[in-house]
Amino acid sequence: MELLVDLLRVRQWVKNFFIIFPLIFSGHFNEFVPWLNCWTVLAGFCFISSGMYIVNDIIDLNEDRMHPKKSQRPLAAAQISTPKATVIVGLVLVLGCSLCWLEGREVFILALSYVLLHVLYNLRTKHVVILDILTVAFGFQIRIWAGSAAVHILPSLWLQMCVFVLALFLGFTKRRYEMVALKSDASSHRAVLSHYTSYLLDQIIIICSTLSIVFYGLFTISSEVVTRVGGYEMFYSTSFVIYGIFRYLYLLHVKKLGDDPSEALLSDAPMIINILLWMAFVMIVIRLSLLNA
Repeated sequence: MELLVDLLRVRQWVKNFFIIFPLIFSGHFNEFVPWLNCWTVLAGFCFISSGMYIVNDIIDLNEDRMHPKKSQRPLAAAQISTPKATVIVGLVLVLGCSLCWLEGREVFILALSYVLLHVLYNLRTKHVVILDILTVAFGFQIRIWAGSAAVHILPSLWLQMCVFVLALFLGFTKRRYEMVALKSDASSHRAVLSHYTSYLLDQIIIICSTLSIVFYGLFTISSEVVTRVGGYEMFYSTSFVIYGIFRYLYLLHVKKLGDDPSEALLSDAPMIINILLWMAFVMIVIRLSLLNA
């Protein structure tokens, strides 16, 4: 079982929780059916993303064996054969797409788009500087659309932009970590790293972190949010976002945890507490607005 958990990269499933963001900010989070729809889509994307992670491991098998941490993955460590892993890919993709199909054609099409996006990433864009991270960030955009389609609402443009630049931030910080950790071996592990420099990545990270905070702040004072909550109370949740960005930069530069964003988020107690406090604050503000409506 532990081997299967490692192969499916269950820790990475945390990325799919972006699917429930549209529901949380829609004001319908106290209704059972929207939650059921969102959790069904989230489960579907967890299986689909696991399938694509295995595909990535199969394609990058030789490169992963040269990486200090990735060499411990089941395929790279020869703990499971490629044919068996291929069968598992088929099973989880069918299961994931079936769950998405239950929530409607639009969600199913988005799920297929996510699969095609990752195929494109593995075959081409992961070798193209800048475009490699843009492709990954677009995968988070698809998650937001899928979550919105699951509860039949239009996603906020500000929320989409906030999630997109946040995904860029996480992606570029990962590239910087790889360059620092692997040093002269960086390009042999990931060819696209030969086109990056630490200075370039630092500039991009500064821009992305700034935009993440600004876009979220603008989202909280947008007319749709102000109308929904009946005031500007949501703006104060920006403080949690600011702390989260700064804390992640601390984990990257001081604690050296930038290799896996999911690991950094799930292993750092202050970060976990901050995320939980942010979610609690947002839900309380929306809940109070519903009671006063």
